[in-house]
Amino acid sequence: MTVDLVLQENGIYATLAGILGGFAFVALMQLIEMEKKGILFTTTTVLFALATFMFLLAFLAFVLTYAVVAETNRLFYDLGTLGAYALFDTYGAIFVLLAGIGMSGWIRSRAAGIATTVMALVFSCLSGTVLVYVFNVLASAAPVQ
Repeated sequence: MTVDLVLQENGIYATLAGILGGFAFVALMQLIEMEKKGILFTTTTVLFALATFMFLLAFLAFVLTYAVVAETNRLFYDLGTLGAYALFDTYGAIFVLLAGIGMSGWIRSRAAGIATTVMALVFSCLSGTVLVYVFNVLASAAPVQ
């Protein structure tokens, strides 16, 4: 992989993590401002907080990797490992965000709770299927030694 491709990849992932992290943060702030109590409300708030922090961690890793590669114009194996961890962190954060979205409907009403839970489950299954498919493609394209 060339330096240009690594820079493009890290830029794309940093943008994705930043946008989704911003969405999770806005949802978290709105939940905090509501000042409601209860186990459901607390769990939903914790899920959005966890997603926010996971996206922030991935965002920082991608941006710092981008900065180091851009400044040195070299590739580093250890930074590639950091990028892989950040990518898995982003995948995990997406599922945590979907769980938070699924639970947030229950704060409003039973009908909204059922709808958001079903949609979150469907999109979690679709996201998981996409990840499995991509990893299968990557595994089949990997050189055998």
